[in-house]
Amino acid sequence: MIINIISNSPLQTQEIGKIFSKVLATNDIILLDGELGAGKTTFISGIAEGFGVKESLSSPSFTILNIYTVNRKKKLVHADFYRLDNIDEILGTGIEDYLYTKDKYIFIEWGSKIRSYLKTDCIEIEFNYILKSEHINGYVDQDPEQVRSIAFKSESKYWGEKLVIFKKLLTRNALNV
Repeated sequence: MIINIISNSPLQTQEIGKIFSKVLATNDIILLDGELGAGKTTFISGIAEGFGVKESLSSPSFTILNIYTVNRKKKLVHADFYRLDNIDEILGTGIEDYLYTKDKYIFIEWGSKIRSYLKTDCIEIEFNYILKSEHINGYVDQDPEQVRSIAFKSESKYWGEKLVIFKKLLTRNALNV
């Protein structure tokens, strides 16, 4: 299943993340890909807000892994593998300590670098800029610095069911899909 969404601003990208947080369960692994600055961290910030995380999220581009407290037992793990070149470097970050442990939500920017290694269903979310000349589903880009396409992709039944619910939540919140 694929859901394509157009976000017209960072605030809207954050709101989409907040809505997406409502379908997530611990031990879910979310892989994010797309160009630099396309909204991956902004989206995850919205999810954190939806979870009630009090800390401000920052991109872990240099630290590689950031861990945030959702509640006493649950953690949000935010990884960024942009600067890493191969699976050995990725595994050297300690991500394995979090991947299959209880009570974690795992978000991996540049997730395609680890996808083939993972032993579980994941959802892949791709963020792209929309150029001024592009028209997608009736949307015309008014500010190329702000407008993004966000594609949620999964072939698994588990994520397919979650995406159906997510699509309904988006519609209720007047976000076009």
